[in-house]
Amino acid sequence: MLRAALVLAGVVGACGGRDGAAGSPVQNRAAAPVIATRADTRLPRAPGAKAPSMVAMVGSSGSGDSAGTMLADVDSCASCHPDVAAQWSASAHSFASFGNPIYRFDIEQVRADLGKPASQHCGGCHDMPLLVDGLLTGALAIAPDDLRAHSGVTCRLCHGIARTTFDGNGSYVWNATPLDAPALDDAASIARHRQQVTTKVDTELCIGCHRGFLSPDMGIPVHLTGLDETGAWQSSAWTGNGTGRIDKVEAKTCIDCHMERVEASATELGAKHGAVASHRFVGGHTWMAGMRGDAVQLRATQAKLAGVASIDVAGARVVTGGAPGPWVLPADGAPARPGSRLELDVVIRNLLAGHRIPGGLLDVQDSWIEVEVADRAGRRLAASGLAHATDPDDTETHVLRTLAVDQAGEVLDEHQLAKFRAQVAPQTLAPREAQAIRYGFTVPATLTRAQLPLTVTARLRHRSRSLHLQAATCRGAQTPEGQAFIAGARGARAVALDPCAPQPITLIAETRIELGEGAQIEATRPAWERTYELGMALASTIVTRLDEADAVLARAHQMAVEPRARAMVAVQRGWVAARLGHVDAALADVQEARTALGVGASAGKPGPAVLDAVTADAYVRANRWVEAVAPARACTERAPRNAAAWGVYAAVLVAVGDHAGALGATARGLALAPRDPDLLRSQATALAALHDPQAAAAQAAYVRFRVNDQAAGLRIRCAHGSARCARDRNAVHTLELR
Repeated sequence: MLRAALVLAGVVGACGGRDGAAGSPVQNRAAAPVIATRADTRLPRAPGAKAPSMVAMVGSSGSGDSAGTMLADVDSCASCHPDVAAQWSASAHSFASFGNPIYRFDIEQVRADLGKPASQHCGGCHDMPLLVDGLLTGALAIAPDDLRAHSGVTCRLCHGIARTTFDGNGSYVWNATPLDAPALDDAASIARHRQQVTTKVDTELCIGCHRGFLSPDMGIPVHLTGLDETGAWQSSAWTGNGTGRIDKVEAKTCIDCHMERVEASATELGAKHGAVASHRFVGGHTWMAGMRGDAVQLRATQAKLAGVASIDVAGARVVTGGAPGPWVLPADGAPARPGSRLELDVVIRNLLAGHRIPGGLLDVQDSWIEVEVADRAGRRLAASGLAHATDPDDTETHVLRTLAVDQAGEVLDEHQLAKFRAQVAPQTLAPREAQAIRYGFTVPATLTRAQLPLTVTARLRHRSRSLHLQAATCRGAQTPEGQAFIAGARGARAVALDPCAPQPITLIAETRIELGEGAQIEATRPAWERTYELGMALASTIVTRLDEADAVLARAHQMAVEPRARAMVAVQRGWVAARLGHVDAALADVQEARTALGVGASAGKPGPAVLDAVTADAYVRANRWVEAVAPARACTERAPRNAAAWGVYAAVLVAVGDHAGALGATARGLALAPRDPDLLRSQATALAALHDPQAAAAQAAYVRFRVNDQAAGLRIRCAHGSARCARDRNAVHTLELR
C-alpha cells in the first residue's frame, strides 16, 4: 500500500539510504568472534534447472509421451469437462504461448537480444509444454504448427502444481507424474482422480506467475521488480492487511474475482450444484479477445472492467495572478467567469481490483483519462486525452503506466526487456488507492451567460496494450515467421488472429459536473467522501505541496458527520502531519480516529492497522525510534501479510539495537517478499551486528537486489529528455486543457 511505502521510505532514509555506498551498516565493522548461524536468516532462492525461471519439477512422465505433449493435451480433459475446456479455450491463459502474436513478439526479442536460455524466464509461466521438452533452448527452431507452441497455461499444468513460493517468475513445483484416467462407474477411481487434480494451494496457485522480476540471471545487469499482483493483493484491504487508510471491504481472493461460479451444462462432470468456477479467467485482456473476434469473451472482459475504478472532478480553484484561490469542494458549481483561469482536480480511485490497475505489464498498459469542457449547447471549449485513442505519441494525456528507460534514460515503448535499466514515474493505482491529476483551463474571454453552465466530462478508458506495442506486434505478425504462427494457430486452435485490427477500447468510468451560473450540484455521493478522496490523493504529493492536502482534508473533516467518516479523514490528516514532521498533530489525529471508532486500549479493541502505521511513521520521521517500536510491532500484528509493515518493524528494531528481533521480523517479511531490498538490508545489518557467518551472503543479496545505483540519474536524464517523463515524475501533475 502507498502509505506503508511512505512509512518504509521514512525508516530507510533515517537508516542511511538505499544505495549501499560506503558507510553501509554491514561495512566498516571490527572483526569479532563468529557465533552459530541463525535459523531465521532468509536468503533469496536461486533459480534451478530451468533458470532463469524459478520452475522446479518432480515426478516423471514415464516412457510414453513427453511431458510437454502431456501438458498440451487438453482434449483428454475436455471429454469429461467440456464446459471448463471451452471456457479455458477463450482465456488469455490458453493463448499465453507463441500462438499469441503479442507474446511471440516479446519473447523473440528476448531470444534475439539475450539468447535462447534467457527465454526460459518467460517460458516458466507462458510455455511449459515447450520448456519441459527443451524446445526453448534447443538448436532447432520452434515449429509454427507444434501444438506445444499453441497451448499456453493448460489444465495439466495448474492441476499438477504441488506447491508454490512467493518468489515469482514461475516459482512453483510441478508434478510430471501422469494422471490416472477415472473410470466413471468406479467411485474409488473418481475419488483418486479428484485427489490428483485438486489444486493444493488454492489462491496461492496464482502467486508463482503473477509476480515477476528481471535480474542478472537472464543477462540484465540490474534487478527490477515487474508485475506484482501478489504483493499488492497480500497487503491490501481485500485480505484485511491494508495499512494506508480505514477501509473495510469484503475479503476477496484471486479465484473469487477471476473464477466466479457460472452455470454448467449436464455434461460437465466437474460441476457442483449445477455450477463450475469459470475458467475464462476474465481480467483486462480485451485485445486478445478482440483480435480473435471472440465477442463473448470480450463482453465478459469489458463488463469486468466497467466500474473497477471511479472518476470524479472533485475540486476546483480559481487562479488569479498565478496564485490559486480558495477551494471549491466538491467542484460542482465552481465559478466560470470569462477570462478567468480554473484548476480542476480529477480523482481516480481503484475500487474493485485487488492489485494495481492496470495490472500485468505496467510499462505497456494503456488506460487513460479524457476530460472535456463544453458550453450549454454542447460545443466543446477545451479537452485533454481525446487524441490518445489514435495517437501513440500524444503527450497531453494522463496515462496509467510506469515508464521503463534504457541506459541513456530514453523511454522504451515496446517492452524491450533486454534494455530495461530503471522504472520512472509510476502512475498506476494500487488497491483502493486514489490519484489526483490537475487540469488547467482558461475560460474563453468571449463566454456569454447564455453559454452557461459549462459541463465538465471526465472519463477513464482502457486499452489492453499501447499503440506503440501494437504497431510492433503487427509488424512481427506480418513477417513470414509471424504469418506461419498465425497459420499454426488456425490449425491447432481453429482461430483466426488479427493483431493489426484496432484494439477494443473500454469505458471504465465516467462523470459529469457543471460549472458557473445555473450549475446543478451532483448529490449521488456525499460531499465529504468526494473531498476525502481528493485529500487522500493529494497526500501523496511532494512535501512542499502538502499544504494542499491539509486544506482539502480539513474541509472534508468539517463535512463529515458520521463517526467512521470522521475517523477516515483523521487518519489521512495524520499521514500528512507525519510527513510534515508534526508528530503531536499526527498522534492527535490518530487518537481522534480511535475515539470515533471506539477502539484502543480502554475499549479493549485494537482497531485497524493504519492507526499504528501512522503512529510509527510519525515517530520514525522524528528519529524517536524507541517510541516507534510498539506501534510498528502492532502494525505487523494487525496486518501480518503486509511485507512493507514487516520492513518498517525490522528497520525500527535495527535502529534500537534489537538485532535478534530484527531478524525475526525480516524472516516474516522475506517469506512474503523474498527480494525486498529494504528487508534484505535490515537482515544484513542485523546479521553483521550479531557477527553471524551469513552476514556476507546477506549483504551480497542486498547489493544484488537493491535499487539500481544509476536509477536516480536515469530518472533525471529521462526528465530532461522527455516532457512526459518530467511531468509524470510528479505525483500530482498539471495538464493543460487545450
